[in-house]
Amino acid sequence: MTSPKPRPPRKPRKQGSDDRPAFRGAPKRTNKAPGKPYGGRRERLPSELDIIHEDADILVVNKPAGIVSAMPKPGARPTLYDMVKQYARGKGGRDARAFVVHRLDLDASGLLIFAKSKSAFDWLKDDLRARRIDRHYIALVDREFAGGRDATGTVQSLLREEPGGHVVEVPDQRYRGSQGGPSEARPAVTHYRVLGVGNGYSLVQLKLETGRKHQIRVHMASLGHPLVGDVRYGKGASRFNRLALHASELAFRHPGSGQRVRYFCPAPAEFYEAVGMQPAKAITPAPEETAPIVKRESPKNRPTGDAGWDEVSEWYGDYQTSGRSDHFAEVIVPGTVGLLAPKPGERVLDIACGEGRLADAITNLGASVTGVDASPALIDLATKRKLAGSRFAVGDARKLGDLPEDLRAEPFDAATCVMALMNINPISDVLDGASKLLRPGGRFVAVILHPAFRSPARSSWGWEGERASKQKQYRRVDAYLSAAAEPIIMNPGEVASGKKPVQTLTHHRPLEHYVKAFGAAGLMIDDLEEWPSRRRSEPGPRADEENRARREIPMFLCIRAIKAGS
Repeated sequence: MTSPKPRPPRKPRKQGSDDRPAFRGAPKRTNKAPGKPYGGRRERLPSELDIIHEDADILVVNKPAGIVSAMPKPGARPTLYDMVKQYARGKGGRDARAFVVHRLDLDASGLLIFAKSKSAFDWLKDDLRARRIDRHYIALVDREFAGGRDATGTVQSLLREEPGGHVVEVPDQRYRGSQGGPSEARPAVTHYRVLGVGNGYSLVQLKLETGRKHQIRVHMASLGHPLVGDVRYGKGASRFNRLALHASELAFRHPGSGQRVRYFCPAPAEFYEAVGMQPAKAITPAPEETAPIVKRESPKNRPTGDAGWDEVSEWYGDYQTSGRSDHFAEVIVPGTVGLLAPKPGERVLDIACGEGRLADAITNLGASVTGVDASPALIDLATKRKLAGSRFAVGDARKLGDLPEDLRAEPFDAATCVMALMNINPISDVLDGASKLLRPGGRFVAVILHPAFRSPARSSWGWEGERASKQKQYRRVDAYLSAAAEPIIMNPGEVASGKKPVQTLTHHRPLEHYVKAFGAAGLMIDDLEEWPSRRRSEPGPRADEENRARREIPMFLCIRAIKAGS
């Protein structure tokens, strides 16, 4: 038996042939076989994370090219997610957690969001699914666009992933709808704008409306402008030694504060130099954020008939400060702040302000709040918060014109009415009063239970199927178009334990009623969002299906309107 021959020593690696792309100078030869990803030989994690932003809820990281974002099976190969988890535990101990919100292609670089809590993860995934997260990319593509600089366009197609991971466009006439499986075709939309052309290349800014696998690469190739260095859909390896795609900008609502935030990370200078442009400055637009704010949950409101909120104010105040108000904390307050977008120095009218938790969140952002509620006890709780620059007054939401003169002497920049309109009748008086107190162009944001799916005594959950593990949960709607008023128990869990029920009256109205009432008040609806509950079921055979249905069928409806006028 002969011993194996010793291997010759490896030649020292030349500068530029490691993880760092070698862009400048003449094109370099490559031994890579066509179709083989660059990442096949570049799996080393960076020495440290390139952190763009970190706070208690999120971590925004600049991913290097050639590193896997995350793998379905842990330990299969080194990933950036592994490094993020290690970083989180190094700071917060073994119990610290990290969650993957979205991914980038192996050979792309740029911004990735990781959540640091389950509630932040659920918030961001819901917004990603609802297309509320703006994602911008910079790509260097082959050939110069005929329209030259500033040419724009949109690519729409149906994409399907084939065995082996290759993604193809499916002709419309063959599309019969997606059942949700990985082999089914799904709609994909990409918007592009040409930033510059030269030397046989084009530099393109892209915005994703959907987030399908390899979407940008397939769409650019379909235009005859494949990404430089795309070994799967383009001409193959190039002197850039990587895929010329960089996720440069992310904008989303912060899961802690609800504020719109924006993060920027410039593409490599070589992308710009390839077309003869000056590199983008490494500026980071100041995120429009403050520290994560206090949050809240549940209804409150005006007197309707003989029922008023003052008699339940003690229970409501205790509920809000006990930590049980998870809907407000995780969904309603940050969502409202996100659509309201209060700015420092603005005046905000909080109609049916309750004990002032939304007002607390708004003042944390530098705005002042005037809160109005029919319950003296709730106004007393709000006043005790001692919020800077804010005032609270007892008043009927249907008679805002009766507020003290000093509170309404100047027009408001924005107004809110959160989880209250469905407890008020008529709503036309509320909307008319709010419109009169707003300046032209002022914003009005209202949140209600979703009238199509969450109408008390008119909708309920149901189950289909015999075996618990195979059952499907659905939402049953027994009535919708007819208006009605129903008494509602606000503390059903406590009642089940033998405690006294806390009851108020809730009005059901179809969506068209709200739209027409807003229009009649001179409030033009410019945005609408539907929010699911973020509660999760206890482990059990039905838990996964309950969580799926809860996420698919919204619980709340948020309407934003602008007061007409110049």
